Amino acid sequence: MSIAVSADIKPSRLLLLVTGFACLCVALTGVLLCVWLPGSWSWPARIALALACIIAAGVALLTVLRERKTIWLHISGTGQIRVVEHLLAASSRTKPQVMSAGLAQLLAGSTIWPGMLFLRLRLESGKTRTIPVLSDSVSEDTFRALSVACRWLISHNTAKARMLEK
Repeated sequence: MSIAVSADIKPSRLLLLVTGFACLCVALTGVLLCVWLPGSWSWPARIALALACIIAAGVALLTVLRERKTIWLHISGTGQIRVVEHLLAASSRTKPQVMSAGLAQLLAGSTIWPGMLFLRLRLESGKTRTIPVLSDSVSEDTFRALSVACRWLISHNTAKARMLEK
């Protein structure tokens, strides 16, 4: 069975929308706590709590926005994974700028659901990277092929681990 897949994974708009809504809820919770917190708290403590919530929401949103990159994920027929992170060029005539590339290994903590994949990869550098793949990140056919390939890799890695234990 050949599991070769090549996927161009774009940042998910749905994930950005959900994250933005969660950050807005945290910021509004801070403001509401500032206004309606029981009278035992002083106003400076209430304002400090509200500012902490607003700053935490802002930092979380900026972190998510900074991590939005397009990723090319190539899985060979033998199960080797190559990850290429790039920025799209401003015009369609110029080539995209490659930021980093390298081999990766699919880790056991990856989540594979019918409409969402969270792929935990260990890169060559030793860092762990989680790549969210939602249904709006790739085409339907690519999503299905990527899901099948990742399931095959997980089962193949599990079978290898069992062989090594014996």
